Amino acid sequence: MEKIDSKDIEIIQPSKIGRPNFEFTPKVLDQVRNMASYMCTKQEIATVIGCSHSTINRSEDACKAFEEGVALAKQTIRKTQFDIATKLNSAQMAMWLGKVYLRQDKDDDQDESNNPLPLTDIV
Repeated sequence: MEKIDSKDIEIIQPSKIGRPNFEFTPKVLDQVRNMASYMCTKQEIATVIGCSHSTINRSEDACKAFEEGVALAKQTIRKTQFDIATKLNSAQMAMWLGKVYLRQDKDDDQDESNNPLPLTDIV
């Protein structure tokens, strides 16, 4: 039996399997936030930045940037609706905003809490 010298043995390190980790740099997070502010889906954002939507879901920072972008989009839509109701004097938009945000609906008129006070109670 031949003795093997330890210098003759080459140890092979296994290579990492799978995709390399995706890094959410501040620039990429700004891109996620910006695209979400235009109501892009996570799948659309992932395609543009070069990862999968599940990668976005696994990253706390990316999810937070996505949520901030969606909140900004909703704020922009609400501001636009409010501007249409006030600056353009749109009665339709004002009625819609009243129904949605102030709960001014025909069904609510039946509730006593929305009825005006009788004159006798005021005097």
